Amino acid sequence: MANRIRLGVILLLLLGVTAACGAPAKQPALDGTNWNLTAWAEPEPIPAGVAITAEFADGRVAGTSGVNRYNGAVESSADGSFAIDRPVSTMMAGPEDAMKAEASYLRRLEEATSYAIDGDTLVLTDADGQPSLTFTRA
Repeated sequence: MANRIRLGVILLLLLGVTAACGAPAKQPALDGTNWNLTAWAEPEPIPAGVAITAEFADGRVAGTSGVNRYNGAVESSADGSFAIDRPVSTMMAGPEDAMKAEASYLRRLEEATSYAIDGDTLVLTDADGQPSLTFTRA
């Protein structure tokens, strides 16, 4: 009987440890936050003078994408999941490097599947769990 109780206690402890280890860290809400893109997983750095921003409010994200303004509906939750509808944007032309940066940013934003906030840093990750877009708080 005592062995069964010990085994039961050990199993409960193991289940608790496993659940705690597998539980993702609770993420703060994105709504009400503003960010500036500072790094990305593209081979080329963000071109100098190109401003890319993300402003989250009311389940949407909007900002500047290099040349144009964009916005889209976002779904995110405290488990760090992230999804954005295909963003819409204005259609102005600009310098070639800024236009390429804009296309890369919008593609990576649309491909993001999770997010993590650590202090003044927001990181969006892709489906492979790799950091894709890194922002600092505006």
